[in-house]
This record gives sequence, structure tokens and C-alpha cells, in this order.
Amino acid sequence: MKIPKIIEQNKNSIILLEILIPKENNQVTFSIRGTGFIVSKDGKFITCAHVYKEIPENERQYLGTKVPTKTDEKGIMHYSRYPIEVLKTDEENDIILMKIVSDGKTEFSPIQSIGDSEKVQEGEEAVFLGYPLATELINIGFGITMTANRCIVSSVKKRLADGSLHFFIIDTHTNNGSSGSPVFSVEDGKVIGIVSGKISAKIPIPDGKTADIPANMGICRPSKYIIDLIK
Repeated sequence: MKIPKIIEQNKNSIILLEILIPKENNQVTFSIRGTGFIVSKDGKFITCAHVYKEIPENERQYLGTKVPTKTDEKGIMHYSRYPIEVLKTDEENDIILMKIVSDGKTEFSPIQSIGDSEKVQEGEEAVFLGYPLATELINIGFGITMTANRCIVSSVKKRLADGSLHFFIIDTHTNNGSSGSPVFSVEDGKVIGIVSGKISAKIPIPDGKTADIPANMGICRPSKYIIDLIK
């Protein structure tokens, strides 16, 4: 399937998780913590468990999601903000099922289809959609920016116990905010996994500082864990 079609079919299902903390004089501080994707019309969605767990407990009350709602006549996407709640967590596999809290009448746009991750092969072409470095892009004037990253599955890692797929590695680096991004097979447009982590090298630089140099490697959890959690 062509990547533009994958994006068009699923872009309204890709959401971002943000914290808005109220301050004096009607001001707020904000940060975008990760990506998620809707899996049901009533607003259930999947993201990485660490996206939620890394938020300090006293800030979780300010966590919400922004959901794509419409594209105007200029082609600009508009978002609506909703509170969210936790439903179930799979900490071992870094996946959490959450739900958008709405009026109960709103229908959301779920992703088109979740595929069979046991069929994932090394060399398979894939693309993931999400909001990497979203806070930084907003701060420099780009606004909310969903991006697509094309890649291949560079390595498939299996469990020693039974040979089942445990995670796979893609050949591009992932950034802060990418966690929770759905990974689509380019062949059929189905979700085969979720971006879960990045690999980088710590390089000493002058003045005692350390540079975090990303490697062209991203860690993804297979879609079978998503299916199990939804069930």
C-alpha cells in the first residue's frame, strides 16, 4: 500500500498526550509526552506504559489528549482536547490501554486494522506515525506536527522460551514523543507494532557535558501485545 494512503486512512486516529499545568494569570505550562492511537469508536486508545508511568503522580491530573477533529478549507488540521483515564496496563511489554473521556455521544476514528505481528520479517518496509519532538516544534513556531517516518524492520528478536516474537528493531532513530506511535506494514497498511524506545550513544564533549547521539535504531513492541490487552 502506498504510504500517502496509509497516512490518509489513519491520521485522524493518531493522538498526542500532553500535560497542561495551570499557573498564575491564566497562564499554563505544557509538555507533550508521547503519541497514542485510537482503537475503538468510543475512544479507547493504546500508548506505551512508560509514557504514563514517567509522569510524576502530582502531574497526572493534568494529563489529557489532543485528538484530530477536522481539516479546514486551508488544509490545516484542528484538534480537540479531552481528559483521559487508564483502563489496563501491560508493564512487562510497555503497553497501556486508556480511554478518552467524552460525552458518550462522540465517535472517534479508530485505526484501520491491526495485523499479525508473528508474520513480521527482517527487511520488511514499514512506516510509523506520531509526534516526535512535539514540544520543541511548537516552541519554535511549527505548531502541532504529526510526522511519518519510513523504515525497514532491521532485526526480529524472539523469546528463548518459545520462539515467539518479543520485539523488533527498525532502522531509524526515534525521538522523545515518538513513544506510542503505531508502526504500519507498507505491504498491507496494518499496524504491526508500536514504537517503544530508542537506542543512543553517550558521547563526552568539552566542559564535562555529554551528548546523546541517537543511533539509527528504534525498538518496537509487536502488535500481538496490543491485541491481547484490548481483549
